[in-house]
Amino acid sequence: MAFHRIFVIDFAGLGLGEAPDANRFQSVGTDTLGHVAVSWSGKLNLPTLQRLGLGNIRVDHPLLGINPVATPLGFYGRLHMAAEDNQSATGLREMWDYNGRTRTQSVLATLSEAGYPVTIAAPFTSYLQTQDAAEKVQLGSNKEAFRVLNELLYRPASGMSLIVLPDFQFAGEHGDTTEFGEVLQHTDEALGQIIHDMGVNDLLIVTASEAVDPTVAVTPTREYLPVIAYSASRPSTHALGIRRTLADVGATVLENFGLAAYAAGHSFLNEFTQ
Repeated sequence: MAFHRIFVIDFAGLGLGEAPDANRFQSVGTDTLGHVAVSWSGKLNLPTLQRLGLGNIRVDHPLLGINPVATPLGFYGRLHMAAEDNQSATGLREMWDYNGRTRTQSVLATLSEAGYPVTIAAPFTSYLQTQDAAEKVQLGSNKEAFRVLNELLYRPASGMSLIVLPDFQFAGEHGDTTEFGEVLQHTDEALGQIIHDMGVNDLLIVTASEAVDPTVAVTPTREYLPVIAYSASRPSTHALGIRRTLADVGATVLENFGLAAYAAGHSFLNEFTQ
């Protein structure tokens, strides 16, 4: 086991620009973070995410006010959704499901069955509600999410926590770039405290299961999605590249806990030792 605990924070709604198949989903020209950053006229202030490497993900198409840093704290990259559809729950299923011998199974249930505690804190979709083996906490805001996450940080047990932030999707669906930017800044501040409080054997994965560009009417939008991994025990970092499926996140979690045989994607756990 490389890490005793893994915390996955899902910034559900945060896209990084149109995916190669955006034309199939009425998403040509979409760019959630880019459009929000422009609407803030360069004043968007995300120091924690910037230090983690958010600005390093797309140096070919820089984000206004979110510059790359010389030595990012995290491993950073982009996820490309492989699924043929683009519904609100599609990304969650791709990230956490895999094909078992007789049926579709979830990473979350597999971890629980193997004896590892799993906590899900989220605004519950039907998919998350069916994860019976996990401890579930219903969320109504990002503020509640970080309160729960702070409590989880002080539990001694190993295992995995999935925290799905609700406020990005809400702001995106309401076409409110100002609110989206404010949510980003508040989240960045809370994330800074989380990083400060994490243990040396903890792994944080910041990602997104969907994109919701507030400047277009389509929901969700088909975009690249972020993935950033951080641990205080891994001071040397590098790019994770463009991952072909969101399932790489679930595969990384499974490999960490010795369950790699079940994975649907390709784990990037070995990247942390290079």
